[in-house]
Amino acid sequence: MKVFKAEKQVKLSKFLIEKYGAELSYSTLQKLIRNKDIKVDGKRINKDVTLVVGQEVCVYYDGGQSDVSPLFESDGVFVFYKPPTCTSEEFSTRVNKVYEGLELCHRLDRNTAGLLVFAKGKAYPEMLKAFKERTVEKYYLAEVYGKPKSPSDRLISYLVKNEELSEVKVYDSEIKGSVKIITEYETVEERAETTLLKVKLVTGKTHQIRAHLAHIGNFIIGDNKYGDSEINKKFKTKRQKLVAYKLRFNFEKTSPLYNIDKKEVTIEKVEI
Repeated sequence: MKVFKAEKQVKLSKFLIEKYGAELSYSTLQKLIRNKDIKVDGKRINKDVTLVVGQEVCVYYDGGQSDVSPLFESDGVFVFYKPPTCTSEEFSTRVNKVYEGLELCHRLDRNTAGLLVFAKGKAYPEMLKAFKERTVEKYYLAEVYGKPKSPSDRLISYLVKNEELSEVKVYDSEIKGSVKIITEYETVEERAETTLLKVKLVTGKTHQIRAHLAHIGNFIIGDNKYGDSEINKKFKTKRQKLVAYKLRFNFEKTSPLYNIDKKEVTIEKVEI
């Protein structure tokens, strides 16, 4: 249990997210509220109340350690689910409070939820090599605005990263400073104003899926950087509708990780 004092008038959810930082995801906070695991001035609450100066908040929560458990573990390789409210580095800090010595093997954007791979010992350099050589297949589910011109496609374009603005631009042809990107997608479901896509990330560059789909006119719902903030408002989502839901490992017989060759790790129930 942790006890806090409100220093100003503020919504309970905002107050606790600020206090806990990456250790408390928004979904976990909502679960705490629903389960009445939070007291305000000694009374259990079940809704997101507004705090006033001086109110005491008691939270029956262990700092995020209990909700960190691997979905897959084998010979030094661990796969976890990262929530959409923290960076990969912040989540790594949380993981290492429970499982010491694990190294992050790749990254997801802050607001992209999904599978994140860690490794330790001899497995770590081997897994880094696999991601670098693109032998780990990465699959996503994305809800995009509108309907793509083709129900499935292999997109090949060129990406330029702007470090200062923390964003990228996609071009149809190669230009100075660009790198080639490849993104495959297929339609899963057509909805009223949106389309659910299964996406395979063939190359893995910063913001690739988000920028590539926006480039063809189908930005990801909730993505204000590459999408349309006015259109996003009517969908009332607080995060981009993108989840890294499946990984497939591919290793040669000579690899120390050959025992997980062809192994697939999948999130069975994806919220998107």
